[in-house]
Amino acid sequence: MKKQLENCMKECNKISGFKKFNFRLLLWIPLLFISNFSNAQTAELIIHNHLESSGGTENWRKLNSIILKGDAILGLDQTFPMTVYHRRPYEKKVVFTVEGKEMLNEGYDGKNGWTYNEISGKNEILSGYQPDSFDSDIMDYQRKGFTAVYTGKSTSDGQECYKVELTKNVNRVTYCFSTRNYALLWEENQEEKMFYYDYKKFEGLEFATRIVGQPKDGGEYVIQFSSIQINPRIDDKVFKF
Repeated sequence: MKKQLENCMKECNKISGFKKFNFRLLLWIPLLFISNFSNAQTAELIIHNHLESSGGTENWRKLNSIILKGDAILGLDQTFPMTVYHRRPYEKKVVFTVEGKEMLNEGYDGKNGWTYNEISGKNEILSGYQPDSFDSDIMDYQRKGFTAVYTGKSTSDGQECYKVELTKNVNRVTYCFSTRNYALLWEENQEEKMFYYDYKKFEGLEFATRIVGQPKDGGEYVIQFSSIQINPRIDDKVFKF
């Protein structure tokens, strides 16, 4: 048991996606490309259509909590059941199950970030932790201080896609949307590149249920979700670490 816990922690800590996992990475983001507009205007239209086509801006704003369940596949023989709890505005909990025991990967109680320490065998506060906003950066991106620009076309696994770059200070994320069906094929930031597959609808909102992450420092992981609950009631005790 101890060895499996240590192996799980070591592998998960290598993966930036697990340390800062956020359900917003699962969204299906459709695209309407209109060539008559300038780059800035085109990016704005793309983002507008991403929100409307994936469930509607107002419906995304009504999303206040979510529970995602599935598996984290870290290697050929390392598969761990995982559950993600997220509640507006910042509260979050990501846990893995190892031999029937839950292990905290990441949590935020509204004041402090937490993680499981395999040495002490306890959950401990993470110094300098920066919580994720419940909403995607795409939502109301201008109000948040981001700029969005359409930067051209690319290809992914033989599929052509449109690229949109979101920037704020030194933070930069590139999204690539299929020219065939407007689905989000991948997104890339300074730490990793993530590919999105198997989109499904949950109470009118579209999510990718399979994510393949490739950290810039090497390796690969897969997140496969089997259940996504929209606006569930989450007991306050869930966020007590």
